[in-house]
Amino acid sequence: MWRRTWLPLGSRVGLAIDLPNAVSPHESARNRTVAILTEFRLAKLATLVAVLLAACPAAAQPAAQDAPTAQPPVVTLPPVVVIGTTPLPALGIPVEKYAGNVQSLTADDIKSRSSVDLPDALFRRLGSVNITGGQGNPWQNDVTYRGFLASPLTGSAIGLSVYLDGMRFNDGFGDTVSWDLIPKLAISGIDVIPGSNPIFGLNTLGGALAVRTKNGRDFPGTSLGVSAGSFGRWNVEAEHGGSHGPFDWYGAFNALNEDGWRDRSPSELRQLFTKVGWQAAGTSVGLSYIFINNDLVGNGLVPESTLARKRSAVHTFPDQTRNQMHLGSVSSSHQLTEDLLLSGNAFYREYWRRTFNGDAEVTCVDDATGEEVFDASGRLLHLGRCGGSSAGFFDGAGNPLAGTLQREASGEDRTTHTRSQDWGATLQLAHKGKVFGHGNRVTGGVAYDGHQSRFNQREAEADLVPKGASVGTRRTGGFETAVDVHTQQDNVGVYATDTFDITERLALTLAGRYQHVSITIRDRSGQNPALDGEHQFSRFSPAAGLTLQVLKDLTLFASYSEGFRAPTPAELTCADPNAPCNLPNAFVADPPLRPVVARTYELGARGKLPALDNRSPLEWSVGLFRTDLEDDILFTLTQTGGGGFFRNVGGTRRQGVEAGLGGEWKRLRYSLSYAYVDATYQSDETLASVTEADGVRIRVGDRIPSIPQHNLKLGAEVEILKDLWFGADVIATSGTFLRGDDANRRAKVDGYAILNLHARYRLFPHVELWARVDNATNAHYETGGARNFNAFGNPIAVERFVAPGPPIAGWGGVRVSF
Repeated sequence: MWRRTWLPLGSRVGLAIDLPNAVSPHESARNRTVAILTEFRLAKLATLVAVLLAACPAAAQPAAQDAPTAQPPVVTLPPVVVIGTTPLPALGIPVEKYAGNVQSLTADDIKSRSSVDLPDALFRRLGSVNITGGQGNPWQNDVTYRGFLASPLTGSAIGLSVYLDGMRFNDGFGDTVSWDLIPKLAISGIDVIPGSNPIFGLNTLGGALAVRTKNGRDFPGTSLGVSAGSFGRWNVEAEHGGSHGPFDWYGAFNALNEDGWRDRSPSELRQLFTKVGWQAAGTSVGLSYIFINNDLVGNGLVPESTLARKRSAVHTFPDQTRNQMHLGSVSSSHQLTEDLLLSGNAFYREYWRRTFNGDAEVTCVDDATGEEVFDASGRLLHLGRCGGSSAGFFDGAGNPLAGTLQREASGEDRTTHTRSQDWGATLQLAHKGKVFGHGNRVTGGVAYDGHQSRFNQREAEADLVPKGASVGTRRTGGFETAVDVHTQQDNVGVYATDTFDITERLALTLAGRYQHVSITIRDRSGQNPALDGEHQFSRFSPAAGLTLQVLKDLTLFASYSEGFRAPTPAELTCADPNAPCNLPNAFVADPPLRPVVARTYELGARGKLPALDNRSPLEWSVGLFRTDLEDDILFTLTQTGGGGFFRNVGGTRRQGVEAGLGGEWKRLRYSLSYAYVDATYQSDETLASVTEADGVRIRVGDRIPSIPQHNLKLGAEVEILKDLWFGADVIATSGTFLRGDDANRRAKVDGYAILNLHARYRLFPHVELWARVDNATNAHYETGGARNFNAFGNPIAVERFVAPGPPIAGWGGVRVSF
């Protein structure tokens, strides 16, 4: 923990509270009690505020009765930080009693860097967070935390759960996370919760990301912002919040357009967020609504040979995604007694995703006939074997071939349409009291969320049309339906957590969650009834933690936790190695997959060191972690263009260390974070491969691709003149192995270091100017990559495809607040 702001584990359930500064000795005559007013806000896309009163005893000497005119001495008490351990607000626990290394960002952290997307805000500040630009669009980045992934790409092995105001935000079709659906302007704070915390339910294998949104009571006033700069980007945003009596309201709007820094990569974002709330007499009710209408183009990885000619070139285009979402929520809480809080929420989301892709397909053909080549078993010949004589092979009709094998590229247009509906509700009861004279906080709840999706895919033949260094497609045939499937998933969880004070300095936490998952899959095309299936998964996942406050400003902690992930409908419909699919481009019959189980061990310490000026202490934290996955599910490739299938592997491991510090000194604010992540396979396997006909043989200890071992973030901001702030961030990341090189036999993608600059100046009391420069040294770097066949090579051969980082870029803007 790097700042004394509230550090929640869930929706909005923790708050940093400053106790009253002055205490009269007359109050201490009754074993002085200081009343603490703690505001808990559950924003399940709505404001949920519950007011509770807690007693905090303090020792003092009784006041003299015969000196009524004497001035009472002033006693300054330290701030108390309370955190929560559940997605919905509970009564919280002191931060010293939480057994984990929570990392947090505030609205000011995001604003000071002028970040336009959530992944960027996380990546710049948190050492354990890394991003990979595999899609070539900032709102479609892959985000990893401790080596676990949250991604918008269907088919990714998702190991992080994401909550928005206490609502599970992972998509029901693949557990993916579309970052553009979260309005950045409306974020009040972000917390990264470590480990396989079972309270946060499905997909919490390596951690959970809890995003909280603003309300009008805590964020009053009006703000207007306009900015423009590199890549043809312009942005207009506005927000307004306020309250009157028991009512409060908040609204935010964001409109952004850009051409993108790569060829033919424009994006357009339209985001609207609204929230209204009411609170009185210990009861609160909140309503919220989000509307999203975004058009994103991200043209993916590019061969290094193409990149050498033009860094902004793309391999093929277009690669367009249209996202539209309506999300509504209601939340409420009621203070039953001083120590008993009842809270709940309900939500409904409707989400449309439409994609259009122009792709280059590489196939093996017989040069004499031009026919695709099949082996004796009737399977398409692997591209890795495409060479030499075609004698002994056959065409699609079973006729023997006698020419020469060669690779050939052709164009294909592909569209998908996914409509998803998500709904759910949670009810929770929290109590704070004493057990055998020891402090005790217990919370229990029941949660349900349902998801149904209709997925349709169509394909058409197309010509490949060069446009400079990039290549587009032009459709030549009609679209034909390749996939039409309906899925439904119902998740029911029952959870509880209890923190017991063994002594004033030693606390034990026990927690657990029982989760049941039901998945139904139905073919709607009438052509593949083998897709139909029903799947059930159930598991109880426990957790335990211990904290010891050695000194006032030094806490040690250790914990063990288990997480659970069920196979998704997308995985279950693409799990047959005998019938690989181009997920999400094709679906086949669904042999069973086993669920993934995570076991996390963590220990660490956190504390504060006094500052030189005795004002703001230096806050630091360090943690060691190990997470072992049993029956991890991976999407193993078998064809160029993304074909493959999902399968369970014996096990994988992520282990390492993370450390951070931050503070203020005079006019300087600073932060430093570092993470070492060792992500390895823990079983000998042979993975199918796009490029290797015999597969990729991995051994225990081989490193998992796309996960850097080292991540270092250094940030500083200084007020060089009154109201003029200048800051810089340095991000350094080590190299990673390419996807497809799971055996670690080839060179890595190089590590990189980039320098980002930012400045802000308060011109007038209500007007602020800001500027930002990314990659100030114009470094050429790549964030990840994969091995594949270059369809435009001569000859067509295996090449390194990489995700290039953007060049130097700058933006400036003005904010008016009143």
